[in-house]
Amino acid sequence: MTIDPALSRVVCSESEITWGGAASTAFWIDQREELAVAFYTQLLPSSTYRIRPQLRQLVYQAVTG
Repeated sequence: MTIDPALSRVVCSESEITWGGAASTAFWIDQREELAVAFYTQLLPSSTYRIRPQLRQLVYQAVTG
């Protein structure tokens, strides 16, 4: 759970719940934005491509107020 978004250096909201798996999978729930994201892939190791930060950026860019 994210306590301080500024310290995480990632685009997110306070109290966001997140998880990342070994094969580059990602899951997060952002209650403030009413957003749930699940991303499944099989890229091993997870550092092969920086796809998770790109996914997060694209998702939040798509959110409009």
